[in-house]
Amino acid sequence: MKIGMILFGITLSMFFVTLSPAAAPTVVTAEGKYVMGDLDSKKDARMLALMEAKRIALEMAGTYVESSTEVKNFSLTRDQINTLAAGVMSSEILKEDWTMSGQNMMATIVIRATIQVENLRNRITDLHDDEKTLDDSGEIKKQLAALQKELSDLKEAQAAQSGGKTAAPDVKSKHDVIVSKMSALDILEDGNKALEAGQWDRALTAFGDAIAKDASLADAHAGQAAVFLKTGKKGKALQKIDEALELDPQSARNYAIKGKILRNQGKSTQALPLLNKAIELKPKGSKLYMQRAEIFTRLKQREAAIKDLTRACNLGNPTACERRSKFKSAL
Repeated sequence: MKIGMILFGITLSMFFVTLSPAAAPTVVTAEGKYVMGDLDSKKDARMLALMEAKRIALEMAGTYVESSTEVKNFSLTRDQINTLAAGVMSSEILKEDWTMSGQNMMATIVIRATIQVENLRNRITDLHDDEKTLDDSGEIKKQLAALQKELSDLKEAQAAQSGGKTAAPDVKSKHDVIVSKMSALDILEDGNKALEAGQWDRALTAFGDAIAKDASLADAHAGQAAVFLKTGKKGKALQKIDEALELDPQSARNYAIKGKILRNQGKSTQALPLLNKAIELKPKGSKLYMQRAEIFTRLKQREAAIKDLTRACNLGNPTACERRSKFKSAL
């Protein structure tokens, strides 16, 4: 028997609350299971079962959001739909059970997630306009999947070799690092959801908790910088984004955030090379061209601004197309 295999939720259900069609929330229930191995604590198992339940609920929420009229009227990628779904979903634990699966203990977590789709059109517009890249959620999921496989492989190897013996300290240490990184990424995703929803205190707390789990998580530092920027604390925002860039000097998003901080401080000349670097790292980032166009506008380089708005428009950003038309009509 494979020890510590992460089991997918078995019981899934979706039902609709009877309210007016425009505001009717959708409620889904999802179940996550995790079988403990020799390396796991009950705390680990509970966290991993809960992560699985939330993953399943989010997939169901994404399917529902994708089917809505508002989303059908826009051209959205799967990652954008997932980001929307995460932003409109809240969850609570309904039930937690501990049972035996063979010779091992198994955690079962059942959650209820509520999906509120009112003002979905405004949320879509906000996603287009925000500097925060829309592929963050997809990248986190990729990292979680890789860590999940690494954890499963480690535990299977330990089960095959242990013969009932206690795991070597280095194996246990490796296991704990993987679990801590998974927990940090899960909390980071919660922080990103709160940031997208404009819940600044909740976002700041989540990003801080993620850093406590994994201080090397550059995106959590960048998330704190984004919150400080949104709440007018530009000095703290600059400090945090510098920390994020030190941890990840190849992040287009982080250069863009620092560029916006400097631009808001009236330092457009210093902001421009940061946007140049961001675009070098992510040449198909339409919002990066839009942000640079704003800098060119402040520097009174109108032709350069129009070129960047054209690039963003050609990359499929409708807001850029509208701004370019208004810009040209004002000339």
